[in-house]
Amino acid sequence: MHFTRRLLATLVIPALILAVFAVSSVAAGGSNAKASVCHWANHKYVQISVSQNAVAAHMRHGDVMADEYGACP
Repeated sequence: MHFTRRLLATLVIPALILAVFAVSSVAAGGSNAKASVCHWANHKYVQISVSQNAVAAHMRHGDVMADEYGACP
């Protein structure tokens, strides 16, 4: 019985905590949530991939979103 409690405390509980954090990260968009943006550089648009959190800042300085086909103007 003592062995089972120790096993539970050292393996199962940390695994459950890790699983909860992983699921909440995915549900929140994760750290890899990216968007394609047409970035104005060298007098033309270049498609780049940026964090979802950075899209608004890119739009403020003249970048545009790719069209429905994923192409830049």
